[in-house]
Amino acid sequence: MSASSNGVNRSRPGPSASGLPRSIFVQDEDPRRDAREAVDAVLSDGFMAAISILLVPIIVLPFFVTLPAAVANAFQVGDIVIILVFVVEYGSKLYLALDRRAFVRSPWHLLDLAVIVLSFVSYLPILGLHGTGSVILLLRLLRLPRVFAVAGRATGIGVTPSTESTGPPPPPPEPILRQLDPGHLLEPREISWAELEQHLATSEVEWIDLSRLSESALVRLSAAIRVPIHHFRYDQLDDIWPHFSRLESAVLLFLQSGEIRYPSTSREFYTIARRGAILVLRGPKVITVTPEGVDAIDRVRATFDVPTTDAENFRARVVEGVLEAMLQNYRGLLADVELEIAQIGRAPRSRLPKDFLARVYELQKAISRLAANIGHFRELLSRFATGRVTVEGEEAGAKERFESLADEVSYLSDLASDASESVGTIIDIYVNQSSFETNRVLKILAVITAVTLIPATLGSVLGIDGPYDFVLWQITLIIVFGMVFVTYVFLKLGWLRS
Repeated sequence: MSASSNGVNRSRPGPSASGLPRSIFVQDEDPRRDAREAVDAVLSDGFMAAISILLVPIIVLPFFVTLPAAVANAFQVGDIVIILVFVVEYGSKLYLALDRRAFVRSPWHLLDLAVIVLSFVSYLPILGLHGTGSVILLLRLLRLPRVFAVAGRATGIGVTPSTESTGPPPPPPEPILRQLDPGHLLEPREISWAELEQHLATSEVEWIDLSRLSESALVRLSAAIRVPIHHFRYDQLDDIWPHFSRLESAVLLFLQSGEIRYPSTSREFYTIARRGAILVLRGPKVITVTPEGVDAIDRVRATFDVPTTDAENFRARVVEGVLEAMLQNYRGLLADVELEIAQIGRAPRSRLPKDFLARVYELQKAISRLAANIGHFRELLSRFATGRVTVEGEEAGAKERFESLADEVSYLSDLASDASESVGTIIDIYVNQSSFETNRVLKILAVITAVTLIPATLGSVLGIDGPYDFVLWQITLIIVFGMVFVTYVFLKLGWLRS
């Protein structure tokens, strides 16, 4: 496995500019996005199309039908209101646009601006454009393109040709095929597909690593080693990885590595990207199938302390090395996760972002998936430790080494479970504090309501004719005394304490 898949993110970012961990705070690259989405939702193209259609009778009918004065005035008010809606829509969307220059240059928005300007021209008193003359008729009729413009936007009709590329898709990456044998552990050799088939036909002990395989390459590999193609779909990961499978022609170990990915935009979350790796034991051959960016040979080769080894225990040492590399990967991932949780626990509540709960929840889901993967890996190692699965050429101490790996994975599994529970505790504390603060606000509102109820009630009573006459200072004294007493009662009950 490569250094990046070792679980230790070499480029791990430090705290953000706010001092908070990068998993829960990412600087919003588009601070106007929420407001823009709200405006787009309210003043949507469908809504504006409906408003624009109302212009048709308002503009056309007065030139063909003599309307009553009340109807004509209503039409004029409606015309002005619709124009103001156009102005609000254009102005707000222009202000909130991500690229204002591109917004203004858009053909649809140029048409919107022209209609708005012409609409205001017809209402300028300095021009004296009133009545139903030819000039005012032309200006009013020029607003009708607004109906077609908004309707075109609402239905997705464009005024410019599509600029999407229609060229052929990029070719798949070239696969990497490498071979190692017991006599050349430090010198992997690249081979071709023809050489791979020749190697598979021999009885020599060797390790073949295949990476960056496209769909057609996987089909070719499946036919070469007589393993069904669905076993090599390592990009379609599920929650049962890692696991073990035994076929007539081979033994397959489905392994999984991971890599921490920090959010780079405000809409991304802290995730643990999972990448599958398959180890195939077929006769004297050890075959690893890994995705791009996962280098099995470099990681396992470092466990060999000599440039050569015996052919008898070569397969066992390769399997041990692959499993040890996976263990190191999980160890690095958990170290990063524990550090992230510690930083989140120290973060002051007053500086937490508004989407804190969503971000921590996504973090907990990632940790829970990691804990499940480690649990499956523990079960896989237990098969080797108990002898239920053996590798040809195991040395006398191989079982003890597998037991040691299984014990460490069990410890890591406990750490992953504790980490998930720690995040759950953080979520519970945050929710409880939020509930407490909400209750405190409600109590304060109740106190304010009770205090203000006294002068309101007294005022309504004094408004009714009765046998008692009060002067202003008496009313004031009663109100002040009542308000002070009610405040004292709530203070004693603890409703006003911080």
